[in-house]
Amino acid sequence: MSGKGTRFREFQVTEEAVQKARYAGLYGDTVKRIARMARRSAPITHERGNWRFNDFILLIEDGRVLDVSRIKLS
Repeated sequence: MSGKGTRFREFQVTEEAVQKARYAGLYGDTVKRIARMARRSAPITHERGNWRFNDFILLIEDGRVLDVSRIKLS
């Protein structure tokens, strides 16, 4: 082994994404939470974004989180 741990992809989070996430109810260290959500998200096809984490839809392009929306799960 080389001694290096697993490296996760880093995401840049835009200020607009932070504001929308806070409006949707995501608080605390919002940038860190959104980046963690982006790393753990799954690809989807949806009108609001292209990745999903729990009840959040993320729009991610070129390693940048551009938008965060919350959806209601039935």
